[in-house]
Amino acid sequence: MRARVSARQLAGLVVTGLLLWGLYASIEFYQEEAKTGWSLEAYRNPYLAAQQFMSRSGIEVIDAGSLAKLDTLQGVSTLFITDASQIISPRQLQQVLTWLENGGNVIVTADSVANTDDLLLQAFDVEVTLREYDADDQAESKSMSESFREYNRQIEQGKTRDEIVKMYGKDTTLTLVQFDDEIGEVEIDFESARILTHPYIDGKGYDADKPRPDSWSASENGIHLMQFDVGSGLLTIVSDSTIWTSYRIEAYDHAYLLWILSSRGGDFAILYPQLRDSLWQLTIRHASELLIAVALLVALWLWHMGRRFGRILPPELTGARAMGEHFTAISQYLWHRKRSLDLIAPLRQRVLRRASLSLGEFAGAAPHRQMELIGKRCGVTTDSISRALQETQFNETSFVDTVKLLKHIEQSL
Repeated sequence: MRARVSARQLAGLVVTGLLLWGLYASIEFYQEEAKTGWSLEAYRNPYLAAQQFMSRSGIEVIDAGSLAKLDTLQGVSTLFITDASQIISPRQLQQVLTWLENGGNVIVTADSVANTDDLLLQAFDVEVTLREYDADDQAESKSMSESFREYNRQIEQGKTRDEIVKMYGKDTTLTLVQFDDEIGEVEIDFESARILTHPYIDGKGYDADKPRPDSWSASENGIHLMQFDVGSGLLTIVSDSTIWTSYRIEAYDHAYLLWILSSRGGDFAILYPQLRDSLWQLTIRHASELLIAVALLVALWLWHMGRRFGRILPPELTGARAMGEHFTAISQYLWHRKRSLDLIAPLRQRVLRRASLSLGEFAGAAPHRQMELIGKRCGVTTDSISRALQETQFNETSFVDTVKLLKHIEQSL
């Protein structure tokens, strides 16, 4: 019996194994790549591709953050300033010049908006100018909005920047940057609209006291790269701030040029305008205890303002004033404020209205005749009635007597 059961179990295992093997054999495995777009870090750092390229080339990359950290950078031989406008004070300019004279290597791109107030460019008498286009070329070109819409459509279709440029037949004018025989020349696609100028090269108004470039590279549109020897260091100025961004560093020899300019030994520091975190994010990251304390303080304040102890008791109605007490309090208030006429005026109005209704000739009679009619009906002298209806000065006794007389007259009418 045991052997028979074991055979059944073995047969079941064999059948199950065959079914699983058949299921596995019927599955087709394949790999598929999906474009997920750039990461948040890539959007925040336009030079992330350049940093990764330099790191994989064996050069340590450091984020300088600001020029304030320049003196603290140890082992850095090359400083890449992505925009000359980041040097905003004479003190920072002198700091960079001192670092150059001590053997530092500085690569700087001219201001992206052709700002003429760049202190570093002024110190070396370098200017950025915009090349003028022919009127026919401007007339044939598309509007900027149309160009952007077309570019976005091509990007959505999965085409790269180079493919879009080749598709529209962009007239690319390359700049050949010459080096020694071992390296030769490299091809760089500088933006053709922005060029560098220097009086020494142009031969116009050159000041011998100002530094002059030791080498430069140009295309048919103009100069795009200049180099100056400063003490023991080397300053390289380029006209285009985009050739080493993540969008264009893969084109032509852009990455190779960056490696050549920075391969003097030592680390590589990059200074670029960084997208800073918001105050709320910085507070969460560095002062979370402060936020917890503030939240607890607010919670305690709300508890203090809304706290109660014991059961809710209904309002005590027995403590409410009676209507008569209320009228008495009002009358005493008016009496103490010398407003006795306000107290007696309603009673006088009722007496006169009652007299006009009950005495036929009262409404059209003269005031003296009205007093006589009231006195004849009520049995009161005319002088008493006149005082009751016209008196303005009262003491407590006269006020009480007048009220009693008016009530008597009102009841008699």
